Amino acid sequence: MNPQLEEQVARQRLDEARADAAHWALLRSLRPARRPVRVMVGHALIKAGHWVAGRAPRRMAAPRRVTA
Repeated sequence: MNPQLEEQVARQRLDEARADAAHWALLRSLRPARRPVRVMVGHALIKAGHWVAGRAPRRMAAPRRVTA
């Protein structure tokens, strides 16, 4: 094969690879950052605790007077 033709094919392949890399870099930059697993587990445990215990403690009614 002609060396000049081989060089041109190599350049085309490199250009395609660079274009693909730029495309994937753009897609990665647009994707929201992922939270670490420990953060997601922590939030899940907090939500489960709120679900089990209830959101806020119940307030007592107005104090009652004791009459004897």
